[in-house]
Amino acid sequence: MKKEVLKQLIQEQENNGNSALDKLFAGTLQVPGSVESSAAAPALEPVAGDALRELPIELLRDFATGMEKQPFRPYSPEDMEALQQNIRERGIIQPLIVRPLGDHRYEIIAGHNRRSAARAVGYTAVPCIIRKLTDDEAILQMISTNLQQRKNLLPSEKAFAYKMQLDTMKRQGQRTDLTSCQVGTKSRTDAEIAESTDESARQIQRYIRLTYLTPALLQAVDEKKLGLTIGATLSFLSRDNQEAVEAYCFHEHSVYMSLELADRLREADQGGARFTPEMLEELVQPSGKNLRKVTLPYKTVRRYFSEEATQEEIETTIQQALKLYFSREV
Repeated sequence: MKKEVLKQLIQEQENNGNSALDKLFAGTLQVPGSVESSAAAPALEPVAGDALRELPIELLRDFATGMEKQPFRPYSPEDMEALQQNIRERGIIQPLIVRPLGDHRYEIIAGHNRRSAARAVGYTAVPCIIRKLTDDEAILQMISTNLQQRKNLLPSEKAFAYKMQLDTMKRQGQRTDLTSCQVGTKSRTDAEIAESTDESARQIQRYIRLTYLTPALLQAVDEKKLGLTIGATLSFLSRDNQEAVEAYCFHEHSVYMSLELADRLREADQGGARFTPEMLEELVQPSGKNLRKVTLPYKTVRRYFSEEATQEEIETTIQQALKLYFSREV
């Protein structure tokens, strides 16, 4: 029954000739519950092949073309609240872009956050541009729209977006149903991607390299504990060596990861080294400033320990004493 009602709503919208964008400019696009018709503004001519409709939110599906899911994270709670407030005050100014999936279902190409915000403030239908796209076209449209419109993207979001974009372009270049001339126009590189962004081709290569990092190191780049170039350099390490570096440098010790150190680690990895704590200590030490290690002369602490006390006993006692000292209420 519910499905029949949705189909009827779509049919009525198509028959009355009033697109969502027409309503928007006429000031008649309203929160669901009111489907009253009123004098529409002069119809705007859509891009060839596009259709402008107000679609029920229940018919919209998240982007998931084949095995590809969109790499962009939902808005933060603060940004989502701001978007919701904007919609309350002004409505949905920019329609979503969707593509038809059949059986009155649509895949969101651009506008996931607008859909979520609109639903949160009470909308049951939203204005949409319906665009017929192949899988590859949908991926490229989704990525380019988000890269152009969204601000403050994390390095990891850009990394997976650029990689998905490059993979799709390469796949297009390998199509066998194109003429040789068309193949030439379809073949793309990271340099061609750079032409449509503010990034250089080299910078895009660095971002794509981040997709080879372990989740922990990738998070360190997102949190600005590692720079983009350093993260890209560490991405060439084997997964086991990346995990060893992450454990040694960020958990067992507080290591300043310089580009010099990252290059040294990469060189050792390419030489076939399997990183152990002992090897990492040796690799970290040459700069003299990477490993933050405090040493005390024995004469400073000898009066507190017997001659028989081992190094381990002395270190353990000092650690316990420091813990006790800093836990006291001053």
